[in-house]
Amino acid sequence: MGGHLALTGINLLRQHWRFLAVVCLVGTGVYLAVTLSDTQGRFDLPRGYAVRMTCENDPESALWSGGCDRVAADIAHTGVPSFGELYLAFVRAHHSAIPSPATTRRFARAPCDPGFDVKAALKGTRYVLSPDLFAGVCNLAHARAIMDEIDVRDRAYLVIERGGLSYAALAAGTLANLTEPLVLFGAAAVGLALWLL
Repeated sequence: MGGHLALTGINLLRQHWRFLAVVCLVGTGVYLAVTLSDTQGRFDLPRGYAVRMTCENDPESALWSGGCDRVAADIAHTGVPSFGELYLAFVRAHHSAIPSPATTRRFARAPCDPGFDVKAALKGTRYVLSPDLFAGVCNLAHARAIMDEIDVRDRAYLVIERGGLSYAALAAGTLANLTEPLVLFGAAAVGLALWLL
């Protein structure tokens, strides 16, 4: 009897191994996406708080608070963000490079301004806290484009901070990780490989 059940199990495994492989891969992928989302959220809370702190009134705030007016409305915003807002925030915070590929391409062949000093352009602004993002920048338009991208990221941190360590934030971050183009491409490649075997 036991041998018959074992044989039946082996036959089922042979017939449905692709389905079982897909279930295992999907389960592993979702687990990793949830774990990564939790880690990202825990790091994003202090980042959102840091944006607020940078823009608070302080005796030395003139050294770094320039540009705070650009995110003032986001800092003042209250209330729990929607799932859609949290999803977009996680995408912008973790799946968008700064500088973006589009900005890099746009200024790849742009002429340098001989009188432009990136350190002077950042001085007294909150962007001075991220000097590595301005490496190789040699004109004001390029610097402003990167500043705009930093604003988008910082707004995302503020949304995630308002979401807190909620299940909605965890789910939104998980979905953002699962819909990352590289993840989707990898899943499609694995699916095709299993189908062809």
